Amino acid sequence: MVFKQAIILVVVTSVLAFGVNLISPNAIPYIGNYRSLYTGSGPIVPPEAQLGDPHFIAVDVAELDFSSSEAVFVDSREPQEYNCGTIPGAICIPFDFLPEGDLTPYFDSALGYISRDSRIVTFCSGEECDLSLHLSRNMQDVGYTDVVIFFGGSREWEKYELPIQRRIQCDE
Repeated sequence: MVFKQAIILVVVTSVLAFGVNLISPNAIPYIGNYRSLYTGSGPIVPPEAQLGDPHFIAVDVAELDFSSSEAVFVDSREPQEYNCGTIPGAICIPFDFLPEGDLTPYFDSALGYISRDSRIVTFCSGEECDLSLHLSRNMQDVGYTDVVIFFGGSREWEKYELPIQRRIQCDE
């Protein structure tokens, strides 16, 4: 008897919920209209990659890291390129301007003293740019343990029409 009442209660509340959603101005679609990011080709890996380098991730994994807000994105390009367009919320740590000597205090300060085991996604402009590879190697060398490289970079990010933050308007 109790089981039958529970089933009836579940059916009635489900019908009521679907009905309210149907007429609500803030209705949630029953079938999502989500873009597919999976290309099937996997991550882009440069020819200069070496054994022991941080892992390379594809655009779908980078987008998942971005959407979950669990990762810190680090743009390794010069400030001018960063300001022209970057992944929203990314921190600019230009590889070409790293100080000499121990990089530990520099990275700690630039990253806001996050835990060394936090997820960090490095990137630059795309396949022709290896700054993210070199930056991630340096970060790994000073003890950051979950550094990954999105080698497709900002070009692949834009190709899939993902959000871009522009601080200044630049010529393409």
